[in-house]
Amino acid sequence: MPADEVLDPAVVAELRLAQEAYGNPEFIAQLVTLFRTHAPAKIDRLREAAAAGNFPVIEHLAHTLKTNCAMLGATRMADACGRTEMAAARADLPAAAAAMQEAERLLPEVLAALSEL
Repeated sequence: MPADEVLDPAVVAELRLAQEAYGNPEFIAQLVTLFRTHAPAKIDRLREAAAAGNFPVIEHLAHTLKTNCAMLGATRMADACGRTEMAAARADLPAAAAAMQEAERLLPEVLAALSEL
């Protein structure tokens, strides 16, 4: 996947196939709505957990967000969340904060790309 693509076209194609297989024309829209609703709040909670040095919460939230991003094809944001998760597991706050900031920076791009689905 080229670095400038926000969403992995292969994952988007799989989502479209799943939408057809489920016979639910709103399937992708429902996933996008859930992500749009919950991802910004998870980023906020990640920021709060980092400020408190709460590594278990950082790890859990980053893992959840990583999974959500990967499911929708937002692979760069999923990677940043994965790095946040791994840094939290090591109790490495500077690395977790840096990766978390990257995920936060990517969120508007991801949201915009998902809106086009």
